[in-house]
Amino acid sequence: MKNWKFLFLLLSVSLLGLSSCEEGSEDKEAVAWQQENIAYIDSIATVARANADGDWKVILDTGLNPDIQHGNEYYVYCKVLENGDGTEHPVATSKVTVNYSGSLINGFLFDSSYDGELEPEFDMPVVFTLSGTVPGFSKAVQNMVTGDMWRVYIPAGLAYGAEAKSGVPANSALIFDINLVSFEK
Repeated sequence: MKNWKFLFLLLSVSLLGLSSCEEGSEDKEAVAWQQENIAYIDSIATVARANADGDWKVILDTGLNPDIQHGNEYYVYCKVLENGDGTEHPVATSKVTVNYSGSLINGFLFDSSYDGELEPEFDMPVVFTLSGTVPGFSKAVQNMVTGDMWRVYIPAGLAYGAEAKSGVPANSALIFDINLVSFEK
């Protein structure tokens, strides 16, 4: 009888140890993902700040003093793919018409307004109010003009932060290709 009790106790402790290992491995994966995203944004920031080809825009988050040096997580980094012919910019409350696709740093496409490659003359853009988007997306579009096509790199803190959202893990940097078709202020 003592052997059965000892065997049961040993089995219980082993199972408890396995479940705590699984939790620890999930935590390690989450931390590794967060670190990978931070490193990715840091590498993009280095390229954007060097601006060797002149096609990068570095946009500070609203409300921060531009005279103070802030970390890379407070900026949105935008690669200008195509310049539009507009002259005005949308504001935070603007209703915008855009074509966009959003992906993670590992290439996972989590959202898109079009299938495959963007073909502006055939694809149906979507309409929404900028205030309903993640802060980094809104901030980038507020710096665009009609016709612009930008690749926008958003650090996790200006995206969903520590919260996971439909296919987007917590602490994920987001990459958007955005084409501003039109807007209403």
